[in-house]
Amino acid sequence: MAQVNIDTLGNETIDTLGEPTKVRKGSIFRGRPGKAMLLSLAVPGAGQIYNKSYLRVPFVWGAVGGVGYLMYHRTKEYRCLRDTYIALVDGETIIHDEYCKVHITGIETVTDPARIRPIRDKANNQRQLAIIGFTVVWLLNGVDAFVDAHLKEFDIDEDLSIDIGPKMDDDPNAPMRVGVFVQF
Repeated sequence: MAQVNIDTLGNETIDTLGEPTKVRKGSIFRGRPGKAMLLSLAVPGAGQIYNKSYLRVPFVWGAVGGVGYLMYHRTKEYRCLRDTYIALVDGETIIHDEYCKVHITGIETVTDPARIRPIRDKANNQRQLAIIGFTVVWLLNGVDAFVDAHLKEFDIDEDLSIDIGPKMDDDPNAPMRVGVFVQF
């Protein structure tokens, strides 16, 4: 006769006359780290929610949002300087939007394209670094979800001792062996 038990986590176990206990799969964490990573790469924080690591979600959103804003700011700055440089080279009048007037001071008084070019190049370099940073943060978000899903099933035994002692094998088919035995 089979006996059904429910453990402290709510999982059902079936015990049938001395056979090993089998655990029914009911947890979303069994063998799904790839799904957690894909969810997190699709929408930042979704993998952490899937893993039920709710405290990590604000940090993920803050990191992705912060680096995303930096990327947005650097791109707008570069476009203002690029448009100014092109207008100065072409000899056209420069029309700055409100963003350029507020964030890039002194750009209205520059009339020489040679003075704008190094500033534009530096802004382009900073924009590219911000894009790389955004990509790295986005990928680390997925890696965090992947590793967290793997660690959900990591078995931690309460006995963390190391047992070192002698060992002798009495194998009838091989000569007697003596050695040091280490067990974690």
